[in-house]
Amino acid sequence: MSIVAMYELNKKWKLSASFVYGSGNAATLPQRFYIVGGVLTQEYSRINEYRLPAYHRLDVSAVLTPKRNEGRKWKSEWVFSVYNVYSRKNPYFIYFDQTGSPYNGTLQIQGKQVSLFPIIPAVTWNFKF
Repeated sequence: MSIVAMYELNKKWKLSASFVYGSGNAATLPQRFYIVGGVLTQEYSRINEYRLPAYHRLDVSAVLTPKRNEGRKWKSEWVFSVYNVYSRKNPYFIYFDQTGSPYNGTLQIQGKQVSLFPIIPAVTWNFKF
């Protein structure tokens, strides 16, 4: 789901915001771990049995269109934007990290989430000629 809002403040400034939401992606994850022939082996769940956490983010931007000077053959605008305003750590994938050894009883397996793209501010200059 996406919700978009745009507002023209005046002839120089335009504001916009976009909110994106998606239910978590389906995932097939290991449920059990075994040592077979000295190798850690995983037994997986049924296909797509699990769901990752929901994905959501808010993006905002402001566009400044400077007053155009007569005689110029080009026009430009400045865009000030922020991607993922509240820096949500949306899940990209999950992997399993192991520490210790199964031979002395210290083996620990922990699922870890990898996330991409925290808050990203940007300034862009667009021009047309």
